[in-house]
Amino acid sequence: MAFSNEIFWSSSSELEMDIYADFGKYGSTNIADNDPTTCWAEGAESDGSNEFIWLTIPSGTKTLRIRNGYQKSESIYFANNRPRNIELQLFACYDPEGYVTESHNGFFISEKLLNIQAALEDKLGYQDLKINFNWGEIEESLSHDRTFAKDLFILKIKIVDVYKGNKWNDACISDINILPNPYYELTKDEHGLLKVSLNETDTLFYNSEYIYQVLEISPDSEWIIFTLMPSEIEFSRAETIYKLFSAKREKFVEVNELTSMYGFIKESGNYYLEGLNKELNDTTIIIK
Repeated sequence: MAFSNEIFWSSSSELEMDIYADFGKYGSTNIADNDPTTCWAEGAESDGSNEFIWLTIPSGTKTLRIRNGYQKSESIYFANNRPRNIELQLFACYDPEGYVTESHNGFFISEKLLNIQAALEDKLGYQDLKINFNWGEIEESLSHDRTFAKDLFILKIKIVDVYKGNKWNDACISDINILPNPYYELTKDEHGLLKVSLNETDTLFYNSEYIYQVLEISPDSEWIIFTLMPSEIEFSRAETIYKLFSAKREKFVEVNELTSMYGFIKESGNYYLEGLNKELNDTTIIIK
């Protein structure tokens, strides 16, 4: 396989394919143009079942935003088939040095890493599809040699069955966007924490009495270790306080077993918090 753009797109077939061009009128790159008046339409003689598209996605992707069907107009939407149930299959990319041509970078893909089922709604507009992949376990299972493109994976979206159109028998998808995952950053005055997601910023906490610093974030981004000190220090020294924050629940979690925390490790599918116990000995405790 090969790609020339930031995101690689391909498909099992397309309607009215232009043999003199990379993609025709209904090619898979239409899915990336954020335009409901264009679409990918499969070109099989069936109703579209078992046809598929490929796209590259970064590690950690959790949500796809999809315009199902051909959304040029309401009448055209219902005239064509729309995917109902789909399979999501994930593959890793391997990018050996020197696999290039004048126009493309070449790469290998792994054996299938996993396969999950999902359902799409039959409606106009965008819908969000959650991708429940355990990215930490996926990356741990892979060979991390020098040809492994760590942040690049291939997602295969296969149509299982369709909502039937009232005029044509072609299954269509108008658009797919990869939504960026939320990330966290301290407020400018370091008194609080912000959650930044698509077109939205939420203040998760704010306390003017303390200065916060991020010490460590767990690999799955669900736990954050903070150190905090009083904003106004009356004496030359002040005790550093360690706090554990659950990003999933968006609140602090008390850890009475440890006097300080300094990192995370993962063993047998579980995350452990590293720190010092009350006797000031190194120890680890499981976090759930």
